[in-house]
Amino acid sequence: MDSGAVRIFARPAPDEHFGAAAVDQAGPADKSRIINLAPGKRWYFTLQPERGAPLVLADRGLHLSTAPNFRDIGGYRTTDGRWVKPGLIYRSDQLDRLSDPDLATIRALKPGLLVDLRTASERSREPDRVPSQTPQLILDVAADSSGSLGGDMSKAEAAIASGQGVALLSAANRDFVSLPSARAAYGALMHRLAQGVDGSLIYHCTAGKDRTGWATAIILTLLGVPRETVMADYLASNSYLQAKNEATLTALKASGTPINPAFLEPVLTVRPEYLQSAFDEVERRYGSFDAYARNGLGLSSADIIALQRRYLSGS
Repeated sequence: MDSGAVRIFARPAPDEHFGAAAVDQAGPADKSRIINLAPGKRWYFTLQPERGAPLVLADRGLHLSTAPNFRDIGGYRTTDGRWVKPGLIYRSDQLDRLSDPDLATIRALKPGLLVDLRTASERSREPDRVPSQTPQLILDVAADSSGSLGGDMSKAEAAIASGQGVALLSAANRDFVSLPSARAAYGALMHRLAQGVDGSLIYHCTAGKDRTGWATAIILTLLGVPRETVMADYLASNSYLQAKNEATLTALKASGTPINPAFLEPVLTVRPEYLQSAFDEVERRYGSFDAYARNGLGLSSADIIALQRRYLSGS
């Protein structure tokens, strides 16, 4: 369907209410360049066509210097032509190192719930720094793991030192599907999302790429986002974490540790085969993603419908 001319509105909030003059107008095939917006804000752009529903878009990355993998999972298109709403669900890496300006940026998102997917030892060693009065929910994905996934750093270091990083991360992703604690944690997260929160919801682990990566893959898949888009969002951690990872490898080389930096790189990054290991485990154990959602995560059809109604826009 020809949408006709499209008016573009810019607002510092993720809603479709205009209340101000459009910042630009373009035809369906035209490009638009918006200038003269105040710096220091995250702008949401509402595209209002002559015919059809409006669409809200924003830069997914929050560009936080102390939490570089903090990003919005909204803005993706589903297989049926709807869109994941921005400004409601955020994924992140560790939040214990937040600077005051980055903490203020997160506070401006009006978080209604912060979900911590880390182990007890991680939480004790690196406690979150979060806006005051923000409710927190602990969902320890690896509570039932007896290996490196559960915080046994000696096993992890031994595996990395012997060049088994790829195998380590592939096994971890299978555990995200098979461990009882992982099923309980991810199921609880999906239920909270379906119920909704008063404000935005943030979930995170340490690097924001593995436990958080599978959480995001579940959410986007349940919302109907195609697998190739889910994979692209997963792999985006490599870009967001690039500077942080380079600093880690530089420090490792300078430390004189016997660990070969080349062996650490597969653990600091994500690869398609890692996420694919989780999806393959879903197929092996449950036969389909729908069966995993129902029997592994305990989601009902009503839960999934509630998720889609709450977090999707468009017809």
